[in-house]
Amino acid sequence: MTEKIETMSIGKVKGRFISLQTKLILGFTLIFTIVFASTYYWFYDFAQKEAMNQIKEGLYDTIIGATQTGILDAGDTVQIINGDDLEGLVNEGQVRADGLTDDARYWSQVEVLCEIRRVEPRASPYTYIAGETPGEIIFIASWGACLPNPDWDQFVKFRIPYTTNTGPNLAGLEQVVFQTDNGWCTYDDLNCVPEIYGDKFGSWVSAYAPIKNSKGETVGALGIDFTSTYVNQVREQILKSIYIAFSITYIILVVLVYFVSQFLTRPMVGLTRAAEQIGEGNYEVGLKYLSELGLSDKYPDEIETMQGVFKGMVDKVYKREEVLRQQLRDLKIEIDQSKRQKQVSEIVDSEFFQDLRTKAQKMRDQQKSRE
Repeated sequence: MTEKIETMSIGKVKGRFISLQTKLILGFTLIFTIVFASTYYWFYDFAQKEAMNQIKEGLYDTIIGATQTGILDAGDTVQIINGDDLEGLVNEGQVRADGLTDDARYWSQVEVLCEIRRVEPRASPYTYIAGETPGEIIFIASWGACLPNPDWDQFVKFRIPYTTNTGPNLAGLEQVVFQTDNGWCTYDDLNCVPEIYGDKFGSWVSAYAPIKNSKGETVGALGIDFTSTYVNQVREQILKSIYIAFSITYIILVVLVYFVSQFLTRPMVGLTRAAEQIGEGNYEVGLKYLSELGLSDKYPDEIETMQGVFKGMVDKVYKREEVLRQQLRDLKIEIDQSKRQKQVSEIVDSEFFQDLRTKAQKMRDQQKSRE
């Protein structure tokens, strides 16, 4: 049983050897990866919300300026969309053959919409009213009408009905709202974050606000769309900056982990080498490895403590082994002497030796009698 225990204790550990430094590097890298992934995801979500909040403020400022406070410079004559003109255009405007109108109030409104576009290049403004059927809106004017050759697949003409996902548009006839995936939300809602949606004209982030006449009555609404291309650009710029910062930080941390792990495992490697030499009986070489560790005596830690304990253990084992060796030498001498005595005793006590001794005695006696 003792031999089995000794064999198990001094045998090599089974399995594939992986150094402590490698384990530390892999372990810390895994931890950093998880932490960085979680942090990056948080920043990703934060960046999206921050980008949308910036767009929300831009949309709000633009749409309020166009419907309530004016969007042009102090010297400009047209300050806001005229609610009385819009009401008259809706009631009296006639659609001509190309889908537009000759009504001057229409072109005056297009001019304001184009001015909004000039002040805020991200904006695609248009006006509309509620339709006669539930969920329907009627487009009145779009800023695209002021372009030399507008693409009417991207812009609407005069009195074009529309019925797809118009809940936010209709809500905009009552108050300023932003479109979301689930409908709409108001500016006063602290949790209100506009969201990208798609329609036949493209992908947008949109806000809507009522247009009132001189009596304070709502006669239509202004819609302003920011194309999702701009939204994605803002988001990508933020994420790119975060990605670069995170990548540099991640690489620096991995390099630091490598050198720190090397610093921490160096004493363990030295102790392992010393233990191997001592296990082979090379005490001087093993003690030399221990002395080369260069550990701090001024600020000791567990490694220094282990080194001291190990060194003390080696000294005791070395002294004990010397005692055992001396005892073995002494025992060997005693065994040799006992063996020689036994061999001599066996020779003396043998019949041959006794007979030889008798004959020798007779020869001595005969020699004496001759003298």
